[in-house]
Amino acid sequence: MGDVLPDESLRLGVIRVTGPDAGDFLRAQLSNDVLRLGPDRHFLAAWCDAKGRTQLVLRVVALPDAYLLLLPQTLTEGALRRLRMFVLRLKVELTDVSAEYDIAGLHDGDDAPGVNRTEVEDDRIRLGLPGSAEYPERTLILYPTGTTPPEGAMAADSAAWQLSEIDAGVPQVTAATQGEFVPQMLNLHWLMAVDFDKGCYPGQEVIARLHYRGRLTRRVFRLAWCGAKPAAGDPVHDETGDAVGQILQAAGDAQGRALAVLKIEATAGHELRTAQGDTLKLLPLPYATDV
Repeated sequence: MGDVLPDESLRLGVIRVTGPDAGDFLRAQLSNDVLRLGPDRHFLAAWCDAKGRTQLVLRVVALPDAYLLLLPQTLTEGALRRLRMFVLRLKVELTDVSAEYDIAGLHDGDDAPGVNRTEVEDDRIRLGLPGSAEYPERTLILYPTGTTPPEGAMAADSAAWQLSEIDAGVPQVTAATQGEFVPQMLNLHWLMAVDFDKGCYPGQEVIARLHYRGRLTRRVFRLAWCGAKPAAGDPVHDETGDAVGQILQAAGDAQGRALAVLKIEATAGHELRTAQGDTLKLLPLPYATDV
């Protein structure tokens, strides 16, 4: 797996948000309530359009003097441009600081931060992540560009870490899947990335209506694949050739695992295949999916 080239679309970038109104600004834009974060916490959030469709899946890190937004680096420029449109008269500054950080992941470790906890040691920011069945403790580490990486860590865009994210059931939106899914279809409500008691934000009415009155018909599933690696945005077909879902992310070489948004009814007793015709096998997720 170490020789597999990383997926450039999943390389993480970092946006720094500062200013007296930074918290209020992000609270009004994201699906999660950043004002409930302390400077030792982080969480997932979605940034949606007015139709409730997810444009970004972000990890929001609260620091004493700033918020950091972690997102695919290929989406950073567009995200900055669109977010700045909503600043208006607020005292907020958004800056792409991706060049300041290298980002790596670490499995296990006796001193791993608790889930959603942030620890800052010297110039390193350590984020405790939800685990998977194989690795119950996972840590994401931001450290100054060009310095020595943490011992035993793997680059956050490496195939090994991408598999770790897939096995933890953490979805990511890339350019191929932007604007396709409401947060619940991405399992983000089960990952505590949606605050249904928070005030308004783009798409909030659509998201709340599905939560309180609707029925979820599609969600994220974890899959094993063998053959040609599926690409983000590729369709998933059933045995009749009908499209029943879409790949979000995949990792591996000749065989591996993927996350895909699938019609729930299509996963019961149906054979699933990639766009190339290779068989997909359903695998469990490490968290409950109470439909």
